[in-house]
Amino acid sequence: MSRESMAVAMAGRHPSLAGIGQFTREGGKVGFEIGWAEVERDTAWIHRLFELWEIGKGDNVLLTARNSEGPWFGPVVRALRAIGAVYSNAEPYVWDAKRSRALLGFLPTQAMIGVEGEQVEGLLGDEHGTELLRGVPAIWARIDAVAPLRAAGLNPARMAMLGPALAVECPQRAGLHLDPAEWSIASGPSGLRLSVVGEREYRGQDLAVGFIGSVDETPCACGLPGPRINIDR
Repeated sequence: MSRESMAVAMAGRHPSLAGIGQFTREGGKVGFEIGWAEVERDTAWIHRLFELWEIGKGDNVLLTARNSEGPWFGPVVRALRAIGAVYSNAEPYVWDAKRSRALLGFLPTQAMIGVEGEQVEGLLGDEHGTELLRGVPAIWARIDAVAPLRAAGLNPARMAMLGPALAVECPQRAGLHLDPAEWSIASGPSGLRLSVVGEREYRGQDLAVGFIGSVDETPCACGLPGPRINIDR
């Protein structure tokens, strides 16, 4: 380690980078750098979504995310702290579903964020688990969790990690939103493709994000700007 790198490590904060993430693109792994300014902007965008979902000070929120997913969920955590919400953590795996169920039973939960398909198997193992989820006004579910949650009579909002970007539905549940000041999304025969348009450390263009879907350019009733994304698979 160089003297400069050691000084940065001791200081605990890189002068320009908030972190480095990694996503899969067309069979390979791609690393992307994340700047502090873009973290602040992403946090502000999530804050706007929380306002639409009426998630505010003192609300209990259950966040299920992996440690490696900090590049996407870090702004979510920062926004929760900024509004004064109380958040708990669990892993989005079937083996940790008991912790999620316990937290949902202990606390009146306003939102559950990051539900994954594998996790649903443990959450909906019996009627009690289904009733616990029915009591949560806002469920942000990853794409593979949406169908089983709907089959159980629930109405989750969809969320997805699209390359380096996080897309989430508003309460209208009429397509996933991305911040149009940061990202551009297009659909084609090979699937959805993402490009960076904001001033970000990573400048990727025309990135395959692993989903098939369409882009809706009509304004959303929620008032957020930009197009919405409908993911087919």
